[in-house]
Amino acid sequence: MEAHARNLERIFDSTVSYQIPLFQRPYVWTEEKNWYHLWDDITDVANRYLANENCRSHFLGAVVLERDNNATGSIETRQVIDGQQRFTTLQIMMIAIRDICKKYDNGKLYDRFNDLVCNKRSKVDLDQEAYKIWPTNSDRLAFKTVHQFSSYSKDEIINLDSKVENSQIFKAYQYFIKVLKEWFVEHENDVENCLDALWQVMREHLQIVVIDLHTQDEAQVIFETLNARGTQLLPADLIKNFLFRKLEGSDKEIEQLYNEYWLAFDSNFWREEVSQGRTKRPRIDWFLQNYLSLMLQDDIKVSHLFDSFKAYVRDTEDNYSKFDNSFFQHPKNTTEHLIALKQFSRLYQSITQPQDKRMKLFLYRLEAIDTATVYPLLLLAMRIWEDQQNELNQFLIVLESYLVRRMVCGMTTKNYNRHFTDVIKEIYRTKKQTSSIIKVDDIHTILSKSDSDSSRMPDNIELKESLLKRPLYGRIAQYKIRMILEAIDDANQHSKAETMPIQKDLTIEHILPDKWEKHWSLSNEGKSADEILEQEAFRNTLKNTIGNLTLITGSLNPSISNSAWQIKRTEILKYSKSNLNRYFQPETRDELSEWNEDTIIERSNFLADLFIKVWQAPLEKLKDLDNEKEDNAHLSIDA
Repeated sequence: MEAHARNLERIFDSTVSYQIPLFQRPYVWTEEKNWYHLWDDITDVANRYLANENCRSHFLGAVVLERDNNATGSIETRQVIDGQQRFTTLQIMMIAIRDICKKYDNGKLYDRFNDLVCNKRSKVDLDQEAYKIWPTNSDRLAFKTVHQFSSYSKDEIINLDSKVENSQIFKAYQYFIKVLKEWFVEHENDVENCLDALWQVMREHLQIVVIDLHTQDEAQVIFETLNARGTQLLPADLIKNFLFRKLEGSDKEIEQLYNEYWLAFDSNFWREEVSQGRTKRPRIDWFLQNYLSLMLQDDIKVSHLFDSFKAYVRDTEDNYSKFDNSFFQHPKNTTEHLIALKQFSRLYQSITQPQDKRMKLFLYRLEAIDTATVYPLLLLAMRIWEDQQNELNQFLIVLESYLVRRMVCGMTTKNYNRHFTDVIKEIYRTKKQTSSIIKVDDIHTILSKSDSDSSRMPDNIELKESLLKRPLYGRIAQYKIRMILEAIDDANQHSKAETMPIQKDLTIEHILPDKWEKHWSLSNEGKSADEILEQEAFRNTLKNTIGNLTLITGSLNPSISNSAWQIKRTEILKYSKSNLNRYFQPETRDELSEWNEDTIIERSNFLADLFIKVWQAPLEKLKDLDNEKEDNAHLSIDA
């Protein structure tokens, strides 16, 4: 390779077409991170020129170019291997300056800047060769539109295609028009001298290091190396480059494959940053992580996505027989990898943007559970029961039961990533051993059979014991408790009553107040100091158990918080319409003349039964214990 420092005039003034390969990422530079700093650098040099100060050359970075083998008589074309964001931004900025020149009737400078962004039509054969830079597919409409503005007037902008108007390319053009005007004002609207300064700076004082690759240079290796330490490129960008580089020289129509299988990944939807747990990354990163974890049946780290994907592609090409294809065929070549990515991305999109009511509910509750490690298993389930919505819904119920039961019983989530990978492997083994259709009961059995605290599914006895004896409030986050109470409210819906979805902004209220001493005093008559302390400790435990918690509006909560029981009960029944609070109606329970330890325990048992109705018990491994467990299902606590 060869590296030379070049000024912008030398790079862009000759008849040349710099083509950005379709497998490069789209234009993503922004004002805050990029345009502002570039413009600041340029105006710093231009201001020095206007002040007749010494202007040193300013370095704008580097680009890597690969020369195409052009037919005799055609114009010179080069592939932009790296630096396309910088190249594209400079062109947009020069287009904006060109259009400013036209507004102020400076024909000489208009022609000069136009020569830096356009090749003369008389010297090109293809329309795309008229542009100094020809961007990747997803940016072409916006780039052509901006390029062909005769001015930046509102009349031209008002009827823009919405895709153009929302593109970063159009936003960059608007930005440079705006800052140019502001810069003129700073210099007392001395437009002619400002434009001349910009021309002198562009032609002499701004430099880019141009790295030209020779035919024997490995463009893909250089591309990966240059971006290995940076954070600008997504793993998806490297994967895209890797796959389409492999297709070069094949008999496949690369642009057609790009449009059919990859174009969607360059959209805002896939590049939008979303949270999983405490980490925020572009959605496509999460998809690729979950996709590879499923395909490789391994816990894949986001930081290893590109290396893992490359290894997967090479393994499927060199050692295909090692891949289990119980539910789907693994890709055998580059084109099939593109097809598989598109197929699974649709499934993933159905998860992240669900249309089905049960999937929406599962994802809402999963957000409260606060674990994203189940997504590879979800992808597999979507593939297995793609056309069997009822079976898929049953799977969601089983998986949700597993997660919520463990959460309530205070079990660790530490090894969930590894555990759910093992579950996927077990599903594959079950399919291979039986050669039959996988049913939800098979998944239920797999999730229920472990005896390890790190992965087992709590049974009804353990669940009830946790709900009755262990404080829920203060032990797990309030948004998790709210999700549980919302689900129980739904389970308590009476068949004769109209359905009233519970509001999502209700707050958690203690029936026996957190500060209960004023209106809820204990009788200490005839009790020793130790007995009094024990009684108070018991009450302070029970006040945070599920039987003492409910949901009410935020405005009702402070008005009744520490009130006496009869006042609180009356106000709740007066204003609350929820199924959860129907429990306190006199016609339901006349005996609730007071609220104490016994009534809290009784309500805990009632809510625990509803909990079990919502979230299924694990399949019992020992049939002879069933009767004994049912006999002991309703537990009590001795004060």
